[in-house]
Amino acid sequence: MPEKIKIAIVGIGNAASALIQGIEYYKDGSNDSGLLRPTLAGYHVSDIEIVAAVDISEKKVGKNVTEAIYENELDILVDFQNEVKIPVVMGNILDGVIVETEKSVNPANIASKDIAEYFKSTRAEIVLCLLPSGADNAVKFYANEAIKAKCAFINATPTKIATDKEFAKKFDDSGLPLIGDDLQDQFGATILHKMVIQQLLDRGIDIKESYALDVGGGAESLNTIYRAREIKREIKSMSVTGALNIDAPIVAGTSDWVEFLNNKRNSMLWIVGKGFLGADIIMDIKIQTEDGPNGGSVLADVIRATKVAINQGATGSIDEISAYGFKNPPRSMKNPAEANNNLANFILGINRRNKP
Repeated sequence: MPEKIKIAIVGIGNAASALIQGIEYYKDGSNDSGLLRPTLAGYHVSDIEIVAAVDISEKKVGKNVTEAIYENELDILVDFQNEVKIPVVMGNILDGVIVETEKSVNPANIASKDIAEYFKSTRAEIVLCLLPSGADNAVKFYANEAIKAKCAFINATPTKIATDKEFAKKFDDSGLPLIGDDLQDQFGATILHKMVIQQLLDRGIDIKESYALDVGGGAESLNTIYRAREIKREIKSMSVTGALNIDAPIVAGTSDWVEFLNNKRNSMLWIVGKGFLGADIIMDIKIQTEDGPNGGSVLADVIRATKVAINQGATGSIDEISAYGFKNPPRSMKNPAEANNNLANFILGINRRNKP
């Protein structure tokens, strides 16, 4: 039996809920549906153990993890036979709340824990940051607390941590892995955008223009609209144009928030290309996904791969893991196939790159 992977989660929102439910849902190994990798380096999803949880909402702080996730928009889809009886502790608010989200978050009016000491006391080895987009100061705070606690750090937010040379050096000097930035969904607009355009290019089509715009409900979409729309748009656009090396106007990002969509996200893709004799080829595609579950399988892979990095002694920004699971990694791959291959090689210890 492999040892458990002990993680601390910062931000008990929809993404955390999906991961927590997934650990329960897949625990007996009889159902692999929806998983990218049922096992990774011998680790199953059920080998992930939540040992620490941090939030700032009065609705969640003080409750056990499996009670706290009932306060989110994401439905509870599993019957917990093994509850996560870890109480959610109060974190540092910093810029984690804005005026537009303060009412729904309802921050608790109590003192924060000493976060680094808390992580140490729980023997966490990986800190998973699932804070809202745009909470840059808070994300940086928890990255520094992870270093103090001697924990690896996974940054699912668009805040530049893994792509920041100073942070990469800090983690490298501390002998810790750093993974990020901006978690990529299992299947959403960004990855579909890349795949469709790559196929068009492979078939000799000249790409003239394209956009991929999202409309979502829920707290993450609301945060993105009010304080991270431009950075998210830059990251998503560069993720497509940079990976495919094309010179055409590409726009991608969140365009609006619609409250009644709750945790759902509608993505609209528009691609215009020119084929033989300059004939138009126009694609108009719509996808609907759920934010939390759509990131769950990728998170499960990234957490397990980070445990491998710890076991290997890999330090600093880990390119292979970041390029596999994130939209804005320090070093991008050409396509998902290359990212998958490089991750597999990393797991096997081949051509390891672990320096910033």
